[in-house]
Amino acid sequence: MPFENLRATQSSIADELERTLLSSFLPRSILFSGKPGSSRLTGALDLAFSIAGGDRDYIRSPEIAFFPMRHAESECKAALSLFSRNLNESSRLFLIQALRKVLLSYHYSIAELYEGKKTVVKDAKDEDGKGDSTIFGNAEAVDAILMEMEDIHEWNEEATESIIKRLSSHLVPDFFTLGKKTPGATIDEIRAVQSWLEDGTEEKVVIFENVEDYTEGAKNSMLKMLEEPPSHSHIILISEYPSRLLETILSRVRRFSFPELSGAAISSFLCEKLMVFGDYPSFDAFYFDMTESDEDKHSVREAAVRYTEALLSGEMLSLEDESGIFQLLEKLSAYRYFRTLVKESMDKALSSGRYSVGRIRKVWKLLNFHISNSDIYNMSIRYALDLALREAQIVK
Repeated sequence: MPFENLRATQSSIADELERTLLSSFLPRSILFSGKPGSSRLTGALDLAFSIAGGDRDYIRSPEIAFFPMRHAESECKAALSLFSRNLNESSRLFLIQALRKVLLSYHYSIAELYEGKKTVVKDAKDEDGKGDSTIFGNAEAVDAILMEMEDIHEWNEEATESIIKRLSSHLVPDFFTLGKKTPGATIDEIRAVQSWLEDGTEEKVVIFENVEDYTEGAKNSMLKMLEEPPSHSHIILISEYPSRLLETILSRVRRFSFPELSGAAISSFLCEKLMVFGDYPSFDAFYFDMTESDEDKHSVREAAVRYTEALLSGEMLSLEDESGIFQLLEKLSAYRYFRTLVKESMDKALSSGRYSVGRIRKVWKLLNFHISNSDIYNMSIRYALDLALREAQIVK
């Protein structure tokens, strides 16, 4: 069924996209806007595979190119952890899908740009436990392991341990970023993919994620692509803050807005799709729960409670305590999950009656203001949290 993955979380948008696709009036350039975790990428991939042909589990298609901006590492490692705990068809497919989304970024149109570029992977054959590989060679190794997984339908403990060990050795940071210092498409990549779009007559799709964070040069290169897209090409942009895009870009796309998913909807989805039971306010919370130790989870929760208490009381944390919280969050890459926990702590404070409703609302508004600014202007989230702490002292 078309848009089967998207229908699980955003059924109305899935219906709208299916009607648009079947009507033969699908525009060449599309913008999917919404918050992270609202299934924007799922919608983009479902649409891409409906156009270019392919499998609902996102098996690589030569007619689809993807330039991610997200930190896919947390999702993939959560999927690997879930597969090791719950050996079933749901966890197997979740792991395959998560990794194949990353592999879509290894498109042959940009392969020449990375020719010979090395990465370091873990390899038991080396004395130091590491070995050299090329960026694309490492991706090919992951692809080979996934094809093996797709052919196995009866699992045992030995086969599972072998798959997990081999995948873990290749899931190094460079795998998720192609070794680039900054995520997103570069000017050279956009030019290469434009040449690919112009070649041949097959229906082709390119997906650019979080385009508002691209460099000005990359945005201008993308604008040239949008001005005269080849008749057989489809360009899908994904953005959290469309207001940061050039007006000339916005005028050339049809926009689909994805509403934010509630915690109840996310928990229900995880229960039905993965047989994971629990209350998860966000997908980041689920990824964190799957990958981190109980001790680290407890530490982050305690940090959120201390930070929330400081915000609401208007009393500054000690330099040692504040530094300890931020070091913990940076070590675990847990800032986004931390924001979810602070919201939970605010809700508990509201129900406890320890602080007035007015005080909690003002502090929450202040925190959201600084976090939104950090997102919009691509600033440090640590700086935003620190600013909120300091300004909360003078909020009456």
